[in-house]
Amino acid sequence: MSARFPTYAVRLPSFCGLWMMWVRSWRGLRTCTRKKREADDSSQRSLSQRHPSTRPSARGSYPALRVSSNGTPHNMDTPLAVTEKPQPGSHVISPRRGYMHHGIYVGDGRVVHYAGLARGSFRGRIEEVPLAEFAYGRSVWTRSSGLPRFLPQEVIGRARSRLGENRYRVLRNNCEHFCEWCLRGEPRSYQVERFFIWCATLAKIITSCFASLESSSGGTSSAT
Repeated sequence: MSARFPTYAVRLPSFCGLWMMWVRSWRGLRTCTRKKREADDSSQRSLSQRHPSTRPSARGSYPALRVSSNGTPHNMDTPLAVTEKPQPGSHVISPRRGYMHHGIYVGDGRVVHYAGLARGSFRGRIEEVPLAEFAYGRSVWTRSSGLPRFLPQEVIGRARSRLGENRYRVLRNNCEHFCEWCLRGEPRSYQVERFFIWCATLAKIITSCFASLESSSGGTSSAT
C-alpha cells in the first residue's frame, strides 16, 4: 500500500522564510506601483498644464486625500539630492532592509522620528536627530499623499510634542504610525496593514493546499 501510494511530509516555512517571501513580494509590488504612479503622474502633469489651478492657502480647503479601493493612499515619493533639504513639516522616508523608515522634517537639517528598529534595535524613543543620522547612510525621499491635514508648523509642533516617548511597538506604534498621527491625526501604518493582508492571503493559499492534499488522499483511500 505504502509502496504504491507513497506519502510525503509537508514542511511548513519558518517565520524567517515567511518574512523573506513577504520582502520579495513587497519589493515586486512596490516596483509595479512605482511604474504605475509614474505613468499616472505624467498624465496628471499634462492635465494640469492644460487646466492650471491655484493652490489654496486656508486650512480645511485642501482637496481630499486620494485613496485606492483598499484604503491605501496614492503616495508620491520624490528622492532628495545629496545637498537638498525638504520643506519643514515634510514627511520623509528612508529605505531599510524589508521596510521604509519614516520621519518628520522639522527644519535646520533635523528630523523627528521614532528610533525603534531604525538602527537595528527593537526599542527606541522619539528623538530629534540630524538628517544624515536619520538616513543612516541610505537615500532619503519625501512622501506626499495629497496634502496633510495639518499645516507644516502644526505638523512640526505635533512631532515635537511627543519627544522622549518610549512606547515603540512594531505592529501597533511604529515610526509610520507616528508620522501619520503628526500629519493627519490618525496613527496608521500602511506597511503593517499590507503585511497582515499578505499573511492572510498566504494562509488562505496554505489552507487550500492542505484541503487539496486531504481530498486527494481521501479519494485515493476510497479507491483502494
